[in-house]
Amino acid sequence: MKTLLLALIICIGCVLNANAQSKFSLGPNVGAGASWLDNTPNKKTKAALNAGLSLVYSATQSFGIGLDVKYSLEGGKYSFNNQNTTADLNYFRVPLKAIYFFGKYGNRVRPKVYVGPSFGFLAGGKTTIESSAAKIEVASKDYYQSFDFGVTAGAGLNVRVARNTWFNGDLNYLHGINDVIKNSGMHNRNISLSVGVNFGL
Repeated sequence: MKTLLLALIICIGCVLNANAQSKFSLGPNVGAGASWLDNTPNKKTKAALNAGLSLVYSATQSFGIGLDVKYSLEGGKYSFNNQNTTADLNYFRVPLKAIYFFGKYGNRVRPKVYVGPSFGFLAGGKTTIESSAAKIEVASKDYYQSFDFGVTAGAGLNVRVARNTWFNGDLNYLHGINDVIKNSGMHNRNISLSVGVNFGL
């Protein structure tokens, strides 16, 4: 009887320990920063915002895979021939990240670094062209490529605030690779600070 009771206690302990180290976590996040279009004349940054969900699978103690699905307000400003252009490019963006975690599962604070591809699908926005003679507004989808591919990289912290609950803070950089307008040489650039909470599944 004592042996059976001991075995039962050990099994319960293993289950609780497994639950305390959930390999999957999911939660909301929001971010703010600056975006710009590279290879444009007299370029300037504009405010960039994003919000969405983050899913993380911790394959091992130190390595994980992350998948975000977010709505991201990007674009940039530039001027040429006395014309000022403001491009608002709104994307559904899906970054896929390889994550390296420092420290151990049980640590309250775990730094991390990550890198991976980012897939953007243009969902809306408008482009405004202003000069001394006129102001023109057009739908960004009529002029910019519908698909954007880039690389994302960043660093951050995971802070355990309760069992299977983590606060996340990340500094992220997006480096666009394909042209936002065909054969233009213009690429998306974005840097943002994001915060969120992930819950173990």
